[in-house]
Amino acid sequence: MSAFYSILYCTIRPNQDERISIGLFMADGERCFFSFSKEKLNILKELIPGDAFSLLKSNLRAISELANAYADDFMHAHKSSSILSESYFSYLSVYANNLLTFSAPTNINITLDQNNFNRLFEKFVFNIPVNRTEKVSKIDIVRKRLAKSIAKRVNFDVEMTENEVPGLIVPSKVTFVGKNNVEVVGEMSDFTKALYMLKQQVGSHLFLVDKMKEKNKDTKFFFIGDEPSKKLPEHHSIWKSIRTYSAVQLVPTSEVELIEEYMDTHHVEPFFSS
Repeated sequence: MSAFYSILYCTIRPNQDERISIGLFMADGERCFFSFSKEKLNILKELIPGDAFSLLKSNLRAISELANAYADDFMHAHKSSSILSESYFSYLSVYANNLLTFSAPTNINITLDQNNFNRLFEKFVFNIPVNRTEKVSKIDIVRKRLAKSIAKRVNFDVEMTENEVPGLIVPSKVTFVGKNNVEVVGEMSDFTKALYMLKQQVGSHLFLVDKMKEKNKDTKFFFIGDEPSKKLPEHHSIWKSIRTYSAVQLVPTSEVELIEEYMDTHHVEPFFSS
């Protein structure tokens, strides 16, 4: 399958069109890879104002989170599957002309895998240190585990709409959904991710919870995630709000066997027949 890539640049002097390559995105419609150079990011900290540097880091992390969601989106229902498309990068290459810019997507007829991505990353962005290892988050590990252990009992990465939930104004994505005598819904999140993304996800999910509870007060909700550091007070406050909300059962990543056992003992079946 043909893939495409786009190089991300940080603009240092707009009036002189001076910029530094900082990251690389690559996708083929089924898989995607994204990475940015932490080494170059450290250099840029000395070259651009503090508020601009903070914005740059936030944007890069947001793209990383979308790319991770894309990679784990088994049903291709997540919004990132359309946002991180070739056509969208074509749009960005024309209209994103401030701090972070994007090259026009370039098609390349190679297999999209980690090795080929690394080769292009070293060519266009920066050398990959030999001792660098990819850090896999606990949420990613749990997502892959549940994708196997409860695969026959739920639908993964689907959007609930007003067709399924009366009064739901905006479709809401959930990690998994099943049913027995009641609906069983699961969502998961890294509580240390960008605050605006966390607020958006949690707010949307809790609205879904309220609407589904109106339809059936016995609907079962799981929310998977670990307690963030108290040094992140706003993140910790959101985590605490979910922990104390009786309508949702908060499950740490170390205890997901509780969900697996619930699925078996309650004979949960997929919510959508197809």
